[in-house]
Amino acid sequence: MNYQTIENTDQQALSSLQNSNWSAFEDIYDAYWSKLYLSAYSILRDKQACEDIVQDIFVQLWTKRNSAEIESLAAYLHTSVRYQVFKAVKAGKVKLVLPDEITAPIRLTDAEDALFSQDLDRILEQHIGRLPEKCRQVFILSRKQHLSISEISEKLGISSKTVENHLTTALSRLRIGLGDLLFWACIMLPAYW
Repeated sequence: MNYQTIENTDQQALSSLQNSNWSAFEDIYDAYWSKLYLSAYSILRDKQACEDIVQDIFVQLWTKRNSAEIESLAAYLHTSVRYQVFKAVKAGKVKLVLPDEITAPIRLTDAEDALFSQDLDRILEQHIGRLPEKCRQVFILSRKQHLSISEISEKLGISSKTVENHLTTALSRLRIGLGDLLFWACIMLPAYW
């Protein structure tokens, strides 16, 4: 199944969902539950919290099925998971396991938080822009368009192993370029992943 087919299938499921088709909801749930859980778990490492977050997202998807404006189902669900993870961490409901060198909590007002996010966005985009062309392309498809390794492989006509290598290189270069504190701040903020 190629990327365009997946996108068309998502659009059909989304359209059916907006018409209150329970079967379409179940299809979306089956297709995305494990991906969303793994996305949350890769940050939180808390099984129960991740399950709760993913369940809440699907409850909201069903509840708001007629009012939510969703252009891309995959992007909407992945952004929702990241936002809920960020909210859970910010509210202190779960503890984020960060490297030992990042231990001091940062408390910001909403205005400071917005400025901090804008600054991080600018810095991150600069560093992404410095990645080699193919590496940058793979990173953007993975982190911003939320494509899986196999979807990227098919879209770019390269092997899954090559995609994995590009992602590893991109993350490594970003971590070196940004330093640990900024790297983890970018990973934690929902706008970036």
